[in-house]
Amino acid sequence: MRDIELLAQALVSRAVPSPVAPLSSREFWEVARTAPLDALPGRTATQLSADLGLTPKIAERVPDLLGRTRALALATEELKHKGFWVLTGVSDSYPPRLRDRLGDNAPGLLTGVGNAALIHEDGLGVVGSRDIPLESIDVARRLARAATDHGIPIVSGAARGVDQHAMNAAFQFGGRVVGVLADSLTRAASGPATRRGIASEQICLVTPYSPNAPFSTGNAMGRNKVIYALSRAVVIVRSEEGSGGTWAGATEALSKKYSTVYSWLGAGTTSGNEALLREGARALHPDDDLVAVLNGPPVEGGPKSHDSISVALF
Repeated sequence: MRDIELLAQALVSRAVPSPVAPLSSREFWEVARTAPLDALPGRTATQLSADLGLTPKIAERVPDLLGRTRALALATEELKHKGFWVLTGVSDSYPPRLRDRLGDNAPGLLTGVGNAALIHEDGLGVVGSRDIPLESIDVARRLARAATDHGIPIVSGAARGVDQHAMNAAFQFGGRVVGVLADSLTRAASGPATRRGIASEQICLVTPYSPNAPFSTGNAMGRNKVIYALSRAVVIVRSEEGSGGTWAGATEALSKKYSTVYSWLGAGTTSGNEALLREGARALHPDDDLVAVLNGPPVEGGPKSHDSISVALF
C-alpha cells in the first residue's frame, strides 16, 4: 500500500511540475470524503468515477497527479534535510482547528519550518496595513507584549507594517510567533534572526503554498484565512476602508465566521477601522481589558469556545 501522506501530497502539491492542475482545497476534501486515498492508484479516470464515485472533473486529473509521487518523495526528502516539514490534510498532526473553522476552505497541504506545535495553540492574531504611523507600531508592539507575558503566540502574516512589527516584538520579548506566509517560505526562513528563533523553538513559519512560491494577491487572500483560523481572536490594528488585503481578509472572516475579529479604535486608527464595526467586528479601545475581549462570547456559529485566559493590554 502506498504512503497515504504521499498520495495526499500528489493530489494538491505544486512543489513539482504537474501536467494537470492540482486539486483545489475543496476538491481535495471532496475526494477525502468520497474514497480511501489508497484506493486511487492504478485506476483509470473512468474507473475512479465508476468504482469510487469521483466526479469526472476530478477523476480525469487524478492519474496524472499520482504519477508525480516519486518526484514528490524526492522533493519532500530534500525539504526535510533542510529542516522543513510537510503536513497534509490526512496527517495526524494536521491542526483540527483549520477544518473546524474553514471547512472545505482549509488547505490540503501545509509546509513549514520551526516549532510545529505552535499551530496547535490558539494564538492572538495581529494584522493590519503595510504603511502605518508610529502609533500603530506602538499598538502592535503592546499587543505582542501582552500576549507574550501570558504565553500566547502571536499569529500574523509576516507582511511589512503591522504584521512584522507585531511578530518582531513578540520575538524580542521572548515570546512565540506563527508566521503564515503568502510568498517564499525558503527565503523567509534563511535570515539569521529567523534561524535563531527556529533553533530556540520560538518561531513557526508555515505556508499553504509551494515553499518557493512568489507573492501573489491570491496567495495573500488564501493565507489570511489560515491566520484567522489559527487565532482565538484577531485584532485589526489599522485598515483602509473598502480596499486592501487587511480589509478583504477581515470582512471575509466576519462574513464566514472564521474567528472573532476586533477593530482597534485608539491612536493610529482610520475610517476603515470604524467601518469594520459595521461589518460585524467588535471594538477594542485603549482602556479595554484584553481578558474581557478574549473571554467574551464567541461569534455565533464561529470558532469553538476555548479555555479562558487572563491578559491585560494596557
